[in-house]
Amino acid sequence: MDEVEQVAGAVLELLLEAVQATIETRSPEPARECAAEFIDIDASAAPDESSGPAQVLATMTLVRRLTVVREGTADRPQRVEEVLAWVAETLGKRYAARARYVSGALESETGAAEVTAARRALQEEFLPALIWLLAGSVALYGAGRLDWLGEIASGGPSAAGLLTDG
Repeated sequence: MDEVEQVAGAVLELLLEAVQATIETRSPEPARECAAEFIDIDASAAPDESSGPAQVLATMTLVRRLTVVREGTADRPQRVEEVLAWVAETLGKRYAARARYVSGALESETGAAEVTAARRALQEEFLPALIWLLAGSVALYGAGRLDWLGEIASGGPSAAGLLTDG
């Protein structure tokens, strides 16, 4: 495993821990704590950048996982509203409002490509909003099991695959 794959794997692990903790605690805080870790890493690595490499990799990883969910739940055209309803009921309406900004990843390929445009509006809530969407997806469609993401991916690219040809 090369260095890029190790970093991508570590990022994915942190994100999935935040997803699981969000489901288990029914709180927005695990996602915020996870995002704060990426922001801290970037502040050390790229202090002059508003969004450094850790946040970019986290964003790519989350958008890819939400794309896998979208593709795996293609028979559920109402998935965006269902997931946002879970976020509202579980975490609160204001968190669902924030998650709506990035819900395009669950809606369409075009929506996934436009997710980063919400960074400016959401600022430090950008990554948490993506995590809340993924947590809602896993809770609703995967019965809270993270391994469901792997099951529906059925050989899709890993986070490391987004950065390498492998």
